[in-house]
Amino acid sequence: MTDAEREALIQSLQRGYADLLRERLADEPITLDEIEQRVEEIGQAVEGELERRLLQRRQQPPVPEDNQCACPHCGDRARYKDTEERQLITRHAEHTFARRRYYCSHCRQGFVPLDRALGLDRGETTQQVRLWVTQLAPRVGMGEGVGLLERLTGLRLAASTFERIAVHVGSALRRAEWAAAERHRVGHAPSVERKPQRLYVSVDGIFAPLRDRWKKDGSLGALTCRSGECKTAVVYEAEPGRSGDEGVAWGAYTATFAQSDSFGLLVATLAHRAGHHFARDLIFLADGQAYNWTLAASQFPTALQIVDFQHAAAHLYEVAHTCFGEGTPPVEPWVAARKGELLQDDVAAVGAAIAQLPACSEAHRKVRAREMGYFTSNAERMRYGTFRRHGYHIATGVMEAACKRVVHQRLDQAGMHWRQETAEAFVALRAAVLSTSPPDLRPYCRMAD
Repeated sequence: MTDAEREALIQSLQRGYADLLRERLADEPITLDEIEQRVEEIGQAVEGELERRLLQRRQQPPVPEDNQCACPHCGDRARYKDTEERQLITRHAEHTFARRRYYCSHCRQGFVPLDRALGLDRGETTQQVRLWVTQLAPRVGMGEGVGLLERLTGLRLAASTFERIAVHVGSALRRAEWAAAERHRVGHAPSVERKPQRLYVSVDGIFAPLRDRWKKDGSLGALTCRSGECKTAVVYEAEPGRSGDEGVAWGAYTATFAQSDSFGLLVATLAHRAGHHFARDLIFLADGQAYNWTLAASQFPTALQIVDFQHAAAHLYEVAHTCFGEGTPPVEPWVAARKGELLQDDVAAVGAAIAQLPACSEAHRKVRAREMGYFTSNAERMRYGTFRRHGYHIATGVMEAACKRVVHQRLDQAGMHWRQETAEAFVALRAAVLSTSPPDLRPYCRMAD
């Protein structure tokens, strides 16, 4: 743009701006709300017009005399093929513009010079619009998200476009996370973002409704739903209190429907970024499932392992209900006494008390033996008195809240069912945006050219 062209554009815009102000301020706004709304309307109109003018200047590049241009793929000469219209939604307006398409017979690829000059990919929205979608889609349903986007920004997207953007960004983010986890596995660790004094790693699983391939028109058969386990982890620093750790000062999430080994790699990479190697106290807190301790041993061999106190209490209730009878008077005082022993690091006393429980059948004796084995094998993870004296969390409340927040509240609401690929993209995106320090999602917003 020459100086003269720039000046002509400015003069034209100023005239249009003056006409717009005369029109919109004909009835002067009175209240602050009216003033705010009027200013917003004027601003949107001016921004949209300026963007349209600037975009319009790029639409008509000179046509070469031979109707050819250099192929960006191989450098050979490509011939003009057609002129196509394209729609593009930006943060300011929706635009339709014409572009010339060329075809290279040497490398057999087509291309649009204007798209390349504008830095466009194959998507119909700009990066800023996609970033807005990535903030709304993992938090609310599709319909609600489309409505919120329109009310907050004035942009109207189809629900299918809204979902497609979210799935694309979530899938790209997840692919990047898998790649980082694999690099970490082979010794190329990610950058460390924090250096905590005490760090907790906690894992659990929660089920969400998945479905097999299906179409609303029934062309792929009846809808078949199933429950899929979404393995979830939270890595966090606690808020210190007078008597020990209390709330959460900082936290990061990850979640996946993938296999356990892959989940372990995601957790290890997340914890590395959170600086677990720098932590004076590294605590792995989980329920009593055997897989949790396999993951802890493989990925965090130096961590202090703690079994969730409430999970231990549930085992006490199970054996008490089995041997005394559910709801009978001895259950509560017996469980309360055992909890007290656990809080005094006396796991041996708990085992002895279980051994003395009445067992009137072989089934009862099996339950009693199983629970004795549970407390014996987890004795080192149940030194709750010692853990509390150090101020550690001994319950997985933060983890349970993470399962509800990251997975349940978005994926397991009434009437929902998900393709696993879509669910994976959404939990990746939701885990990222709900973390205390969300990643920059801009690198994942670009679609293929």
